[in-house]
Amino acid sequence: MILVYSEKTTARFRYIARLMLQNLLGQELRFTNDLEEYLQSTLPKINYSKNPLQSGVYIQSANLLFETDIFQQDFQISEYDGEKVFFLSGKLSSLPFDPFAASFFLVSRYEEYIPFIADNHNRFAAKESFMFKQGVLHRPLVNQYAEFIAKKLLEQNPGLEIKRKKYEFVNTVDIDNAYAFQGKGLVRTVGAYANDLFKLRFAEIKDRTRTFLGLLKDPYETFDYQLNLQEKYGYRSIYFALFSRLGQYDRSLTLHSNRLQRYLKGINDFCEVGIHPSYRSNSHVSIMEEELHGLENVLNIDVTKSRQHFLKLSFPETYRHLIDLEITDDYSMGFAAESGFRAGICTPFRFYDLELETETPLIVHPFAFMDGTYIYYKQMSPDDAWNEILQYIEVYKKYGGEFTPIWHNRIFSEREPEWKGWNRIFEEMVKAAI
Repeated sequence: MILVYSEKTTARFRYIARLMLQNLLGQELRFTNDLEEYLQSTLPKINYSKNPLQSGVYIQSANLLFETDIFQQDFQISEYDGEKVFFLSGKLSSLPFDPFAASFFLVSRYEEYIPFIADNHNRFAAKESFMFKQGVLHRPLVNQYAEFIAKKLLEQNPGLEIKRKKYEFVNTVDIDNAYAFQGKGLVRTVGAYANDLFKLRFAEIKDRTRTFLGLLKDPYETFDYQLNLQEKYGYRSIYFALFSRLGQYDRSLTLHSNRLQRYLKGINDFCEVGIHPSYRSNSHVSIMEEELHGLENVLNIDVTKSRQHFLKLSFPETYRHLIDLEITDDYSMGFAAESGFRAGICTPFRFYDLELETETPLIVHPFAFMDGTYIYYKQMSPDDAWNEILQYIEVYKKYGGEFTPIWHNRIFSEREPEWKGWNRIFEEMVKAAI
C-alpha cells in the first residue's frame, strides 16, 4: 500500500492518482490530509503538496488538480529522461514536473473543453492537440510518467512490488458499409448503374450484375476471411456495426434491412458486436437511442460497447449520452487524420467529466491507428505503414497496453487500388500482436 498525502484531496487528484498508481502500477492507495499520520507512517509514501516535508517521494503539486474552473492553461515545457514534460516544478521535487497534473490534462481531454478550430466534420483535429504540436503524439506519456513515479518509489522502497498491467490485443472492425451492391434498394441500385455507365466503369457493372445473379459474393462481405484468420491465430475481435437510417455520411443498409440484420446475427454468433452510432446521432441522443435499441432487439442481447462513426466526439456530451444509454465501454478515443495517442495513454481508463468534476463508470479504450488513417489521410503504402504499426505494437507491449487497432470490412476486399496489399499487412500485424 502507498500512503498519499495532500493538503486537500480533490476529485481530480483522487481520479488521476488511482489511474496512475493503482491501475497502471498495481498499488493499493490510502489518501490522507493528516500531516502527523503521513510523517509517522512507515508505508511507501508520496507527498503531493508544495511543502517538501523531507519524507517520502515529493511531487511538488501544480494548481490544476485543486482547481474547479476550466480555462486555457499556461505551462512551460521541458525534457526529462528523454520525454517531453510539462507543469514544471522546483528543484526540491523528486521529479522536475508534476506527473499527476500533466497526466490529468491529457486523459481528461482538458483541451477539448476549451474553444478550438474544428475540422470539416466539427471534430477536434489532431493538429490542434498539445501532443501533436509537441511532436509526441506517438508516445503514451501518461504510461511513461507512471514509470517515472515507480522508479522514485523503488529508490526509497526497494521491496515494493510494481504490478503493471498485462498487455492485451483485441482486434476491432468497423462495418460502415456492409455490402457493396446487395440490399441497396431499387432507387440506389438504378442510380449506381447509371453512375457506373456515365463513368464507363464496365467492370463495376459486370460485378454488380453477377452479384445480383448469385454468381459472385458481395465484395464487402469479408467476415469469413476475417473469421478464418481469427480461428487460425486465436485472437479476439469486436465488430462495430453502423445500424442507422440513411444519411449523407451513413451509407450502409438501413436498420430495417433484413439482409443487414441477418448478417449481423451471423457475426454475433462468433464475435462480440458493438454499436457504431451514426454521424447524425452525435448531436441527437434520440437517434443514438433508436440505433442502439434497434440493434439490441435484432441481436437479442445488451449492447454495451460503442465506437462513434467518423470518430465524432464532443466533450462531455457524447460520453454523457453513452452513459445515459448504459454503454459501458467506448472505443472512439483516437484521431482520424493522424496515428497516435489522443489522450496520451495506451491503456483503458475511466472517463472523467470535467464539467461535473466526477469520475464516471464509462471505460475509454484508446486506439493508436486505423487503416483509413494510412490509406486516405497519410496516403502511405502498406509497407511504409507496417514499420509504424510494428513500432506501436512494441510500445503497447512495453507498457502493458491494450492494442485495439481499427480496420474496416470493405478494406479486406482489396477491391480498390488503394486497398491492395493491406490484407498482408493485417495478417502480419496479427502475428506480431498475439
